[in-house]
Amino acid sequence: MQKLKMIPCPKCERPFPEKRKELGYFVCVNCSTTDKVVGITTVEGTGDHTWNDLIIMDRRKALQIAAKEAEITGRKVALDLEVQDYEKDEEAISQSMNEAITKSLSESQQDTNYDIFDPNKQFEGVKGIDY
Repeated sequence: MQKLKMIPCPKCERPFPEKRKELGYFVCVNCSTTDKVVGITTVEGTGDHTWNDLIIMDRRKALQIAAKEAEITGRKVALDLEVQDYEKDEEAISQSMNEAITKSLSESQQDTNYDIFDPNKQFEGVKGIDY
């Protein structure tokens, strides 16, 4: 694994890779004023000869196009585009979902008045209804 040479950011003094300067960036990612980019998928061609394409553009330009499209078609303008955040910790989200589901299931199992794991036990009916 190659160790990156770090230099201080001219704005915030935090270290950032020197390689960024070689690529034309002069500040760290946190100090950057560059807007996020969006990808817009399109379907090109006709009939059996269709293909998907991807257009990548800055967010402001995509919002302008979406506003013009909404104006032409008579729909409401979406104020913000859907942004997928790939920085989220998917494992933590998955774990919190598992905990919520487990809690929900355990609460609903408390309402049952029979043992679902004992096949020999007679079903006692639904509470409040006589059979």
